[in-house]
Amino acid sequence: MTRADWEKIEKGDKAAFDALAEKEMAGLLEAARHEVAYFEDVGDFPPRYMTPEELVGAALIQAWDNRAKKPRGMEARAWLYAMLFSAADKLAARRRDIQKHETLSTDQVIPDDPLVLDPNYDDDESFYEWYQPDEALKWEDVIASQAIAPEELISICESAPARLDKLERRAALLYFRLGFTIEQICRVTHKPAREIAALLESARGKLRG
Repeated sequence: MTRADWEKIEKGDKAAFDALAEKEMAGLLEAARHEVAYFEDVGDFPPRYMTPEELVGAALIQAWDNRAKKPRGMEARAWLYAMLFSAADKLAARRRDIQKHETLSTDQVIPDDPLVLDPNYDDDESFYEWYQPDEALKWEDVIASQAIAPEELISICESAPARLDKLERRAALLYFRLGFTIEQICRVTHKPAREIAALLESARGKLRG
């Protein structure tokens, strides 16, 4: 997607946004399945609390409502995944808060309050305070030669969602499965290149093991 295309979306072109979402839908649903499985496995989501389709829907609403907050230099598709992960984190935090402060009977339904997200994305100035492009390139060159087969990644993540921690799993999915560069993963996660490289290396070791 070109800058001009995104400017149309920023100005309210819903058809252009829907086209972007449709193009990324398969990957978003795959990522959402991983998110739901992971948070169920660690106990933050009860079974059937949320479907991948519902999570993607929440993420797309937030991506549209906050489209003006997408940082310059961040790919449009990366923004969608950033919103997906943000939505999952917010929902998990809300569930943990409910479990911590309320005692619910086993048949009591947890209210479906509107999901409120605050992406906390500013412009690129704060990002470049720690992001070093040369460093990212060096690490990416090392990791690229050790890619995980997509089917291996999917199989392991689905059979044992908590085998990788949250950030390892997200970085591995974005890099090994969805083809994001380390630079864009940095933008999605707001983590520096060296940390992303370490997460990918750790995930690769766990998956190989």
